[in-house]
Amino acid sequence: MGVNLTDVEVVAAGELASWGRRLVALMIDSLVLATIVTVTVLAAGVPLDEMNDRIRNGESLLILLLVVVPEAIYTTALIGSLNQTFGKMAVGIKVVDVDNRSPIGYRRAFTRWLATAFLWAMFWIPGIVDHLWPLRDDRNQTFHDKFARSLVVRT
Repeated sequence: MGVNLTDVEVVAAGELASWGRRLVALMIDSLVLATIVTVTVLAAGVPLDEMNDRIRNGESLLILLLVVVPEAIYTTALIGSLNQTFGKMAVGIKVVDVDNRSPIGYRRAFTRWLATAFLWAMFWIPGIVDHLWPLRDDRNQTFHDKFARSLVVRT
């Protein structure tokens, strides 16, 4: 499997987002989501100690509602509409179509998020491999990028 001209042009132009930028964006997005969840829990009047105990006890519906659903909405809405989450905005990267660099839209943004969630749900190792994969990929793509036919580039 050879490298096509588009790949060479992308790499030569320095357009691809580095793994480091992607990591920092992920950390910022994690902080944003943690803040949203914490504010929501506090606004609902639930003590944080009780919430931590319930999560540790494996109340999956609670975890789904507090973590998975907000992350799906956050990621899908922002990438679907703006091509960027707040973390990606902060580090100057965006998600685009792999072939023509156009926006990927809501459906593919959700597909991208779903592929990530599925890999993390498979006992963490596939999720870790997914996020480390850009370190060895010519296009700096994760598996979820490949699945959604997306590419993360510098803005």
